[in-house]
Amino acid sequence: MPPTSKSPPPGRRGAPPVSDDEHPTVVPAFDPEAFARDSEIRQRAVQAMGNEPTIEQARRLHHDGGHEQALFLLTRLLELAPLHPEACALASECRQALEHECLAAVGSASAVLVVALSPQELKRFNLDNVSGFLLSVMDGATDVETILDIAGLPRLLALRHLRKLLERGIVAVGSSVRPR
Repeated sequence: MPPTSKSPPPGRRGAPPVSDDEHPTVVPAFDPEAFARDSEIRQRAVQAMGNEPTIEQARRLHHDGGHEQALFLLTRLLELAPLHPEACALASECRQALEHECLAAVGSASAVLVVALSPQELKRFNLDNVSGFLLSVMDGATDVETILDIAGLPRLLALRHLRKLLERGIVAVGSSVRPR
């Protein structure tokens, strides 16, 4: 039986006629973008069940004082599920604990750090650009809080570098009081 020709519906002028075998496209009643996002998150969560970190592992590390390791695990978790509320909250707690740990290691925010080595001795160390920059602003009078402000780096990143410089013996705590 030959297909019957119908006149185009209003608003479809000049469009080819619709045959009985063709059906107009129906827009689904759900948000396809949200569905795709949810599906991707579910697929990532299923893939993560293998060797990927879990929130429980991160919680245990944080509880045991391994804030840095917990934060690394949480960073990987948040790559899989960026808006995971428990992972976000725990990551914030880990950052605060790690910041407190780093500040305790350097003395305090009012401590003044000084370069403990001569320029010749510094050449023996393989310093990265962040550590080199932080060393360049240590003048024997500037306290840690001011160095953090001057650096313009994420606070935790700068604090971790300062702690590492102190641990390696590259800098030392000068005093807690600024000279006047």
